[in-house]
Amino acid sequence: MVALFYGAGLWLADFAAPPLFPLLVVTGALALAALSWGRGRQWLLWPLLVGVGLANFTFHTAVLSPFDLRRIVADRTEEVWLRGRLVETPYQRVYEQGEKESWRTLAQLDVEAVRLGKSDWQPAVGRVAINTVGVLSDTFFGGQTVEISGVIRPPKEAIAEELFDYRLYLRRLGIHHELRVGSTNDWRLLSAPSSPPLADRFCAWARRTLALGLPGEDEPLRLLWAMTLGWKTALNGEISEPFMRSGTMHVFAISGLHIALIAGILVALLRLSRVPRGWCGWVVIPLIWAYTGVTGWQASAIRSTIMMTAIIAGWSLKRPGDLLNSLAAAALIILLWDPQQLFQASFQLSFLVVGSLALFVPVFDTLHRPLLDPDPMEPPVFTQRLVAWVAEKFPALNLLFPDPLLPKELRSRGQRWLGVPLRHLFHGLTVSGAAWLGSIPLVAYYFHFLTPVSLLSNLIVVPLSSGALASNLASLILGGWWPALAEYFNHAAWFLMLLMIRVSAWAADLPGGCFHVATPGLITFALYYSTLISWVAGWWQKPVVRGWVAAGLTALAVAWLVQWNAGRATTRLSILPLSGGEMIYADAPGRTRDLLIDGGSESSAEFTTKPFLRAQGVNGLPGLLLTHGDLRQVGG
Repeated sequence: MVALFYGAGLWLADFAAPPLFPLLVVTGALALAALSWGRGRQWLLWPLLVGVGLANFTFHTAVLSPFDLRRIVADRTEEVWLRGRLVETPYQRVYEQGEKESWRTLAQLDVEAVRLGKSDWQPAVGRVAINTVGVLSDTFFGGQTVEISGVIRPPKEAIAEELFDYRLYLRRLGIHHELRVGSTNDWRLLSAPSSPPLADRFCAWARRTLALGLPGEDEPLRLLWAMTLGWKTALNGEISEPFMRSGTMHVFAISGLHIALIAGILVALLRLSRVPRGWCGWVVIPLIWAYTGVTGWQASAIRSTIMMTAIIAGWSLKRPGDLLNSLAAAALIILLWDPQQLFQASFQLSFLVVGSLALFVPVFDTLHRPLLDPDPMEPPVFTQRLVAWVAEKFPALNLLFPDPLLPKELRSRGQRWLGVPLRHLFHGLTVSGAAWLGSIPLVAYYFHFLTPVSLLSNLIVVPLSSGALASNLASLILGGWWPALAEYFNHAAWFLMLLMIRVSAWAADLPGGCFHVATPGLITFALYYSTLISWVAGWWQKPVVRGWVAAGLTALAVAWLVQWNAGRATTRLSILPLSGGEMIYADAPGRTRDLLIDGGSESSAEFTTKPFLRAQGVNGLPGLLLTHGDLRQVGG
């Protein structure tokens, strides 16, 4: 409840944008009243938490300094010189158009001074995203003071509501301006630390170690670097597309899967060495934070490490386990540190998926447990009736599922041998299904995908990725003193990554495995999660709340049907300007009379037309009209 009320304050602050000073006064008065009035404290704490959320978000986003770039540059586009400190080591991204590759260097700069045109330098405060044409030399790294010339401007907004809004994305990171740099020659190095940061040195050594014994740098090796070290260069659009369509892209973010696996390996090794449970936390927690640090302090890794720290600390202190409580504590810590993370897709997906596992997996386990561990003393449930029906209709399946009246010692050899793999199979399906059900609306909202095939692909890819990550960790541990053995682990990891690529590509091409859906609205979110949570929580079995739940879901369903019917009967015409060309999409009622008129140039079709059509839920075009043979109109 503490995290929910604080999060409500953050949402209100983003929605209403209140002034900071009155918020601080009201929040301070609430805090003093809660401290001094004991009887009313339990009622004052909740508005106090909302007020703290409002004040903290406003404090982090308000323009407080007279030298803020939002005051000096505002929304203008100007040629400038910037001086400041590099937040992180610049990294490269490659963009492919046809058979042509273009490289760009991306970086972030904490600005200390700015020079507009030919004027003098003046102090400035703010963080800027830098986009440079070409590949910057490796003499530039995080922590250095540099001067850069280019064109500063506000980041581009989305030209249509459903498209990716780069300006909003950067604003959630505390960045309000973008610097476009025409060449790497426009960079000047002013001062440098004696050596690159530890994270850079570790990643360079780790890439060399993970390549030991392999014939050369190829796609599986680059993806291993991305999965284990967070190397960003490997994941361009062409490579990541099959993983996105198969629902397995999450394995390349240093997230809860990575941190949990590393923590599990370390705990298992320590317990095998008879280290007391209380001491395990003191050893494992610093080690997973060290891994987060040497991989560049990525936001997803920090979130996962905070979550795992809360869980391991509770386990080592022998506190009762409560995953939802640990999850809420981790969310509260993160949002106190950076309130804007609440509105980032990665934060929402991370916590929603883990929360879905905590809520849904225990319920789903009760559905398949009677299949493998039947108990004749349990009351009849749906699964037991299903088992009886299957046994009657398909007698051959009796070889798999044991008789509940038969002791375990008298079960057949096949049932005893198949029991363990079937348990793992059903548990894997349970975990994959819970994560998928919990994330369907958010994935549809941000990526416009619905991926039923992810139930199958994650069942295969996640164990493969765990094996590849474990092999890479073994290689990093052994690479410095036993490189010959590290080569065997590198070959194992390379082979597992190759299997991941093949499985993801196969799953992405399955008929009906992945299709595009229109962006869901607020009513759709409310109806979906209300229905799911009411079923999992068992509210339908409680007479006290059953009527309220039925009334609420009925009202949401009626509102959704009204909205759906209105949208179904509407013809919508979308006209998008595309770098000298244009795209016109006529969305008529139904799907048989829709028409796309032109599509823009080749690059516009790749980066605008295709994402726009996907956001409308378009999986195929019944009609295409090309007006004239100008490449700016029809090149795509």
